[in-house]
Amino acid sequence: MSAECIIIVRQTTGTYIARALDHKPTASCTTGPEQAAEALAAKLGLIPNALQQQRSTLPYGYSCFSHPGTKHLATKN
Repeated sequence: MSAECIIIVRQTTGTYIARALDHKPTASCTTGPEQAAEALAAKLGLIPNALQQQRSTLPYGYSCFSHPGTKHLATKN
Protein backbone atom coordinates (compact mmCIF):
# COMPACT_ATOMS: atom_id res chain seq x y z
CA MET A 1 0.00 0.00 0.00
CA SER A 2 1.41 3.39 -0.98
CA ALA A 3 1.54 6.32 1.42
CA GLU A 4 0.02 9.72 0.74
CA CYS A 5 2.28 12.07 -1.19
CA ILE A 6 2.41 15.81 -0.39
CA ILE A 7 3.49 18.15 -3.18
CA ILE A 8 4.44 21.76 -2.51
CA VAL A 9 4.51 24.15 -5.47
CA ARG A 10 6.15 27.58 -5.32
CA GLN A 11 6.01 30.39 -7.82
CA THR A 12 9.25 32.05 -8.81
CA THR A 13 9.81 34.45 -11.71
CA GLY A 14 6.84 33.21 -13.75
CA THR A 15 7.61 29.52 -13.21
CA TYR A 16 5.93 27.07 -10.84
CA ILE A 17 8.31 24.56 -9.25
CA ALA A 18 6.88 21.41 -7.66
CA ARG A 19 8.66 19.30 -5.05
CA ALA A 20 7.28 16.29 -3.19
CA LEU A 21 8.11 15.83 0.46
CA ASP A 22 10.60 12.96 0.97
CA HIS A 23 11.24 12.64 -2.81
CA LYS A 24 14.19 13.96 -4.81
CA PRO A 25 12.65 14.73 -8.26
CA THR A 26 11.17 18.13 -9.08
CA ALA A 27 9.07 19.45 -11.95
CA SER A 28 8.41 22.91 -13.29
CA CYS A 29 5.75 24.50 -15.45
CA THR A 30 4.89 28.03 -16.58
CA THR A 31 1.11 27.50 -16.93
CA GLY A 32 0.16 27.07 -13.27
CA PRO A 33 0.70 25.32 -9.94
CA GLU A 34 -1.72 22.48 -10.67
CA GLN A 35 0.05 21.64 -13.93
CA ALA A 36 3.43 21.62 -12.15
CA ALA A 37 2.04 19.28 -9.47
CA GLU A 38 0.57 17.02 -12.16
CA ALA A 39 3.91 16.90 -13.98
CA LEU A 40 5.68 15.87 -10.78
CA ALA A 41 3.03 13.25 -9.97
CA ALA A 42 3.54 11.74 -13.43
CA LYS A 43 7.31 11.80 -12.94
CA LEU A 44 6.87 9.91 -9.65
CA GLY A 45 4.66 7.31 -11.38
CA LEU A 46 1.49 8.54 -9.68
CA ILE A 47 -1.89 9.11 -11.32
CA PRO A 48 -1.87 12.89 -11.99
CA ASN A 49 -5.64 13.42 -11.93
CA ALA A 50 -5.86 12.09 -8.35
CA LEU A 51 -4.27 15.28 -6.97
CA GLN A 52 -6.29 17.41 -4.58
CA GLN A 53 -5.38 20.99 -3.75
CA GLN A 54 -5.24 21.58 -0.01
CA ARG A 55 -5.88 24.69 2.01
CA SER A 56 -2.66 25.63 3.69
CA THR A 57 -1.01 28.27 5.79
CA LEU A 58 1.92 28.47 3.38
CA PRO A 59 3.15 31.93 2.38
CA TYR A 60 1.93 33.76 -0.73
CA GLY A 61 3.16 32.10 -3.93
CA TYR A 62 3.01 28.56 -2.51
CA SER A 63 0.37 25.87 -3.12
CA CYS A 64 -0.07 22.47 -1.50
CA PHE A 65 -1.45 19.34 -3.16
CA SER A 66 -1.99 15.85 -1.78
CA HIS A 67 -2.10 12.54 -3.61
CA PRO A 68 -3.36 9.25 -2.13
CA GLY A 69 -0.22 7.51 -3.41
CA THR A 70 -1.88 5.31 -6.03
CA LYS A 71 0.64 4.23 -8.67
CA HIS A 72 0.02 3.80 -12.39
CA LEU A 73 -0.65 0.14 -13.22
CA ALA A 74 2.32 0.15 -15.61
CA THR A 75 4.71 1.48 -12.95
CA LYS A 76 6.97 -1.03 -11.23
CA ASN A 77 7.42 -0.64 -7.49
